[in-house]
Amino acid sequence: MNPFPLLVSVIVVGLALTSLPSGPVVTASPRARIEWDETTRVRIQSGTYGRMIRLRNRTILCSFEAGGKSWVSPSRDNGRTWGEPVLAKALPRANAANPELLQLKSGRILLFFNQRPHTEKDPFAIGYSFSDDGGKTWHPGKDLLYRAGQQFKDGCWEPAAVQLPSGEIQLFFANEFPYPNSGDQEITLMRSFDDGASWSAPETVSYRAGHRDGMPVPLLLKGNKGIVLAIEDSGLAPGRMLQPAIVFTPRRVNWRQPVVKGDSPRRWGALKPPLPGSVYAGAPYLRQFPSGETVLSCQSTEGGRKKPQMVVYLGDASAKNFGSRSVPFEIPGDVGGMWNALFIKDARTVTAISETVIDGVHGLWALDGRLITPGKDPKG
Repeated sequence: MNPFPLLVSVIVVGLALTSLPSGPVVTASPRARIEWDETTRVRIQSGTYGRMIRLRNRTILCSFEAGGKSWVSPSRDNGRTWGEPVLAKALPRANAANPELLQLKSGRILLFFNQRPHTEKDPFAIGYSFSDDGGKTWHPGKDLLYRAGQQFKDGCWEPAAVQLPSGEIQLFFANEFPYPNSGDQEITLMRSFDDGASWSAPETVSYRAGHRDGMPVPLLLKGNKGIVLAIEDSGLAPGRMLQPAIVFTPRRVNWRQPVVKGDSPRRWGALKPPLPGSVYAGAPYLRQFPSGETVLSCQSTEGGRKKPQMVVYLGDASAKNFGSRSVPFEIPGDVGGMWNALFIKDARTVTAISETVIDGVHGLWALDGRLITPGKDPKG
């Protein structure tokens, strides 16, 4: 993982040299905004790194890390209350960190995790466990799907995946292993065409020499417009501060196309206007409303904060021009809001998830916001 002191990059990964998305574009209007509803605020569990998906049976499943293990908790009332945690992955000599969920077309749920060893006898690795009963029970998948080095400086981190309409799974993660002597980091991709039973060889998809691309979050854009990947990018701003970037790739790609290296038409800074170079804004997360607007979060020190807080931006249907800044959880400058995520709850509602302290209580907190767009909402 790339903790806050490290410089990680935010990118949307592009795998083939082709034109950028074309056709009708839904643009985030200057007046489009998110209104956060304090009455929806709820503490999910004690933990960190919370991520949500909605299952086919309409249950919302939240994964998180606690006590060095990966857990899931269900909500059957649309996020108002949360059930008892279920253990999804524990490792004997390592933490099962950075859990991220994906439900496949088959109905199977994959929980990807980052193996973080307690000693240098075991490797850093990416693996997954799976559930065939809606997250009630979990089974071993592949613990060493990808094996990196045995030291922090050559580890791998933060897996996240997407399944394409063809059934192909694309799994992305941050990877220091190829660069043990430089401190560089890339985004690595592995693919599965059989629901995770077998995987392709790892391939580099995004790399800025001398910097750290990290914390990838893939998104299949609506309207067959391709795949974007949000990552931390330490090469966007002076001083190597991590800020969010996007990398684009078409949906149907040839594995062997060139890597997106550094500045490219297929990599762009997410925020318009960009943040000052002194601002850290790492750990991005990216989702899209059914109407086309993309929504991006990061943990930001903007405003001179001592610790980052969760900040959310709206972008267009091509994951560009993110603006309309909003803050879901209003917390003091010396309180952190970390390792955040977003979940599209319905056509006009996004849920913000953050590890923070509210009214003196630490935990994994969630809050709903409503998308307000001129001509689409009576409040607009």
